[in-house]
Formats: sequence, C-alpha cells, structure tokens
Amino acid sequence: MNKITMLGTGSATVSHIYNTCFVLSTDTTLLLVDAGGGNGILTQLDKAKISISDIFVTHAHTDHVLGVIWIVRMVAQCKGYEDKLHVYGNDKVMKVVRTIIDMILAKKQLAKVEERVVFHELTDGENFNVGDIQMTCFDIHSTKEKQYGFRAVLPDHTILA
Repeated sequence: MNKITMLGTGSATVSHIYNTCFVLSTDTTLLLVDAGGGNGILTQLDKAKISISDIFVTHAHTDHVLGVIWIVRMVAQCKGYEDKLHVYGNDKVMKVVRTIIDMILAKKQLAKVEERVVFHELTDGENFNVGDIQMTCFDIHSTKEKQYGFRAVLPDHTILA
C-alpha cells in the first residue's frame, strides 16, 4: 500500500507545529522527504511509529535540514545499529549537512557516521532508486536557494511529481 504520512506543516518560523516534512511509503520502502528544523523530527517519527533509513533533502534551509543532523546523531549513537542511513541531496545540502556534523559531533560519533551513513550527492536529472521507488531529481531553479524536487514512480506505477 502506498501512502504519504505528513509529519509537519508550516512556515520556517512556526512555533507550535513542526516544519514541513513527510514520509512516502510503499510496502517495502519508507522515504523521509526533508526533516524539519530540529530534534522534533524524532518525536514526529516516534508518534507515527516510523523508522526510516532514507532521507531526501530538497534544500539547505534550516527548516528542512536541521532535523537530518538529529537523525544522523541518533544513528551514530545507537548501540547495535546495523542498518545504513542514506541521505540524498544536492551539493549544497551535502556541504551543509557534512559541515554541521563535522563541527558538532564527537570523534567517536563521527567514526560511526562514516560506518553507518551514506551521503548521496545528486545532480540535476539524476535517476536513482530508493528501495522500490524509482526517483528522478531535478533542479527547480529557485532564485532563493539551490533546490531539488523529484519525480517518484511507485511499484504500482503511480507517478508523484
């Protein structure tokens, strides 16, 4: 069954709700799109009873990317974590996420990040698979921030764009 679970909605400066992010689900894949602006993503995922291993980050604004830092930190700290966390985004997203992680995580945590997290720097028009979802990312040509959208083809051939 395919579905979208909204974990947050609102503007960058909301104070009583969580920032925009959602999970795209198929029978075998859970893809988090953006991660909101902080550690509230951990609560939102817990409330929805969702454990993710793939994140697509559209752009590097704080209200979309800071939750990624918290997820990466939890993956690095979790004893016995044996999965891989995959983070997808454009070059700017990767630079921002890696810079923050390198600046704030302890050496021991950084070693676990290298073992447990795979960073996928995407280029405009790139095709890739996230589990059973076929993805094509594209530059939306925003004048504010380098930002990628995506086209997803689900296992039942439903197209989301």
